[in-house]
Amino acid sequence: MKFKLNVGGTDWGKYQDVVAAATDYCKFDDMLRMVIAGDALQREKLTDYLERKYRSGKLVYGLHVSDRALLSCLVFDLSGRQVHFFDGADGGYALAAKEMKARTINP
Repeated sequence: MKFKLNVGGTDWGKYQDVVAAATDYCKFDDMLRMVIAGDALQREKLTDYLERKYRSGKLVYGLHVSDRALLSCLVFDLSGRQVHFFDGADGGYALAAKEMKARTINP
Protein backbone atom coordinates (compact mmCIF):
# COMPACT_ATOMS: atom_id res chain seq x y z
CA MET A 1 0.00 0.00 0.00
CA LYS A 2 2.80 2.39 0.91
CA PHE A 3 4.38 2.05 -2.53
CA LYS A 4 1.02 2.26 -4.36
CA LEU A 5 1.70 -0.91 -6.31
CA ASN A 6 -0.79 -2.40 -8.72
CA VAL A 7 -0.43 -6.17 -8.36
CA GLY A 8 -2.78 -8.90 -9.50
CA GLY A 9 -5.34 -6.39 -10.72
CA THR A 10 -5.54 -4.64 -7.35
CA ASP A 11 -4.46 -1.04 -6.81
CA TRP A 12 -2.90 -1.41 -3.37
CA GLY A 13 -2.38 2.35 -3.16
CA LYS A 14 -6.15 2.79 -3.02
CA TYR A 15 -6.92 -0.33 -0.98
CA GLN A 16 -7.14 1.55 2.34
CA ASP A 17 -9.97 3.60 0.86
CA VAL A 18 -11.73 0.39 -0.25
CA VAL A 19 -11.40 -1.06 3.27
CA ALA A 20 -12.66 2.13 4.92
CA ALA A 21 -15.67 2.28 2.62
CA ALA A 22 -16.50 -1.39 3.28
CA THR A 23 -16.11 -1.30 7.07
CA ASP A 24 -19.31 -2.01 9.01
CA TYR A 25 -20.49 1.16 10.73
CA CYS A 26 -24.29 0.93 10.58
CA LYS A 27 -26.15 -0.24 13.66
CA PHE A 28 -29.85 -0.91 13.64
CA ASP A 29 -30.78 -1.49 17.29
CA ASP A 30 -30.52 1.98 18.89
CA MET A 31 -27.10 1.14 20.31
CA LEU A 32 -23.86 2.96 19.69
CA ARG A 33 -20.85 0.69 19.43
CA MET A 34 -17.37 1.91 18.65
CA VAL A 35 -13.72 1.07 18.93
CA ILE A 36 -11.76 4.11 20.07
CA ALA A 37 -7.99 4.51 20.17
CA GLY A 38 -6.63 6.72 22.90
CA ASP A 39 -4.20 7.03 25.76
CA ALA A 40 -4.83 6.34 29.45
CA LEU A 41 -5.81 9.94 30.26
CA GLN A 42 -8.32 10.08 27.40
CA ARG A 43 -9.80 6.75 28.52
CA GLU A 44 -10.08 8.01 32.10
CA LYS A 45 -11.91 11.16 30.96
CA LEU A 46 -14.29 9.15 28.78
CA THR A 47 -14.98 6.66 31.58
CA ASP A 48 -15.62 9.49 34.06
CA TYR A 49 -18.07 11.10 31.62
CA LEU A 50 -19.90 7.84 30.96
CA GLU A 51 -20.05 7.03 34.66
CA ARG A 52 -21.56 10.45 35.49
CA LYS A 53 -24.23 9.98 32.81
CA TYR A 54 -24.89 6.44 34.06
CA ARG A 55 -25.27 7.62 37.67
CA SER A 56 -27.70 10.33 36.57
CA GLY A 57 -29.81 7.78 34.68
CA LYS A 58 -29.04 9.16 31.22
CA LEU A 59 -27.38 6.04 29.78
CA VAL A 60 -26.07 2.57 30.41
CA TYR A 61 -22.65 1.64 29.10
CA GLY A 62 -20.08 -1.09 28.96
CA LEU A 63 -16.38 -0.88 28.20
CA HIS A 64 -13.69 -3.29 27.21
CA VAL A 65 -10.08 -2.10 27.12
CA SER A 66 -7.53 -3.78 24.90
CA ASP A 67 -4.08 -2.89 23.65
CA ARG A 68 -4.94 -4.02 20.12
CA ALA A 69 -7.81 -4.40 17.68
CA LEU A 70 -9.00 -6.99 15.17
CA LEU A 71 -10.22 -6.51 11.64
CA SER A 72 -12.21 -9.45 10.32
CA CYS A 73 -12.74 -9.38 6.57
CA LEU A 74 -15.07 -11.05 4.13
CA VAL A 75 -13.62 -10.34 0.69
CA PHE A 76 -15.36 -11.41 -2.50
CA ASP A 77 -13.31 -9.17 -4.79
CA LEU A 78 -10.15 -7.22 -3.86
CA SER A 79 -11.32 -4.24 -5.89
CA GLY A 80 -14.99 -4.44 -5.06
CA ARG A 81 -17.39 -6.44 -2.91
CA GLN A 82 -16.15 -6.86 0.65
CA VAL A 83 -17.12 -6.09 4.23
CA HIS A 84 -14.89 -5.55 7.25
CA PHE A 85 -15.73 -5.80 10.96
CA PHE A 86 -13.59 -3.89 13.44
CA ASP A 87 -13.46 -4.94 17.11
CA GLY A 88 -11.26 -4.78 20.17
CA ALA A 89 -9.14 -7.86 20.83
CA ASP A 90 -9.64 -10.31 23.70
CA GLY A 91 -13.42 -10.10 23.67
CA GLY A 92 -14.16 -6.62 22.36
CA TYR A 93 -17.84 -5.85 21.93
CA ALA A 94 -18.91 -9.09 23.64
CA LEU A 95 -17.18 -8.19 26.92
CA ALA A 96 -18.38 -4.60 26.75
CA ALA A 97 -21.93 -5.91 26.25
CA LYS A 98 -21.53 -8.23 29.23
CA GLU A 99 -20.47 -5.27 31.39
CA MET A 100 -23.38 -3.21 30.09
CA LYS A 101 -25.85 -6.01 30.83
CA ALA A 102 -24.52 -6.24 34.40
CA ARG A 103 -25.12 -2.49 34.82
CA THR A 104 -28.65 -2.89 33.47
CA ILE A 105 -29.50 -5.74 35.82
CA ASN A 106 -27.71 -4.31 38.89
CA PRO A 107 -27.93 -0.53 38.58
